[in-house]
Amino acid sequence: MKDISTIFVKCDNEKTLELAEMTELQGGLKERTDIDYDKIKLSIIKYGFSFPFFVWNDGKKNYILDGHGRFETLCKMQKDGYLIPPLPVVYIQCKDKAEAKQKLLRLNSQYGKMSKESVLEFAEDIDLNFDEIALPDTTINFSEGGLDGSEEIMPAEVDYKAEYLVEIQCSDSAEQEEVYNRMVEEGYKCKVSTL
Repeated sequence: MKDISTIFVKCDNEKTLELAEMTELQGGLKERTDIDYDKIKLSIIKYGFSFPFFVWNDGKKNYILDGHGRFETLCKMQKDGYLIPPLPVVYIQCKDKAEAKQKLLRLNSQYGKMSKESVLEFAEDIDLNFDEIALPDTTINFSEGGLDGSEEIMPAEVDYKAEYLVEIQCSDSAEQEEVYNRMVEEGYKCKVSTL
C-alpha cells in the first residue's frame, strides 16, 4: 500500500482553487533545477502551503501570476501520491493577457537588494538553514567563506525526512480531545488544530 501524505494549508483566504483549475502563465521565464523543486517541496512539507497563489481569470481560465514553482512542485507531489486540498488564491485584476504579463514581471522584479550582512542581521534570532532557501545570487557568496567568514559553506542537496500524517475530522471539541488522548496513549505524536 502506498503511503499518502496530505499537504496542509497554513494561510487563510475564502477563495480557493484545485490545482487542475489553474494554468501557468509564465512559461519558460524561469529555469528550475531538481534541487530547486526539492527545496520548494521541503518548504511545503515543513511549513505547509503558506502563501496564496495570485491568479488572473480571463473569463475562461485561471492564470497563475505568482506561485509557478509551488504549482509545478505540487503537481509533482500529487503524482507521487500527496493529497493536495483546494488552495487559497487571490484574484488580480487585469484588462488582458498583456497586462497580466506586465504584472507578472513586476511581481518578479526586485526593487531592493539584500546583502550578506542584512540577511544575517534579519535572521540572527532564528535557526536558518541556507540549504533550504534560495536567496538572490548576490546575497551570500558561499565560496567566500562561512557566515562569519571563518568556514566554507557550500550549498548541499536537500535531504528531508518525509512526515506521514493522518487527519481526523471530529464532530466537536470533546471528541477531538478524546481522539487526541487515545492516540497519545498509543504512542503517536499528535497535533490538534481547529479549522
